[in-house]
Amino acid sequence: MKIEFIKDEMTQTVKVKVNKENYGELIFDTDQDAWVLWPKQIDDGVTYFADLQKTMDQIRYELKYVEVIKCLS
Repeated sequence: MKIEFIKDEMTQTVKVKVNKENYGELIFDTDQDAWVLWPKQIDDGVTYFADLQKTMDQIRYELKYVEVIKCLS
């Protein structure tokens, strides 16, 4: 599984790709002071941390964990 984070300086967002497919977008929410992931598959955001690197690390961990669970099923 290849996970990529592509920063867009113009829009101040980060595109998230999994295996070259669009997974979603990270948008910084100033009201929550945190990055929010808006996955393509669902109509709801998932709030993470104020720190972008910590947010990306957590998303990587979660996506890889889901992949391991799928393999074990």
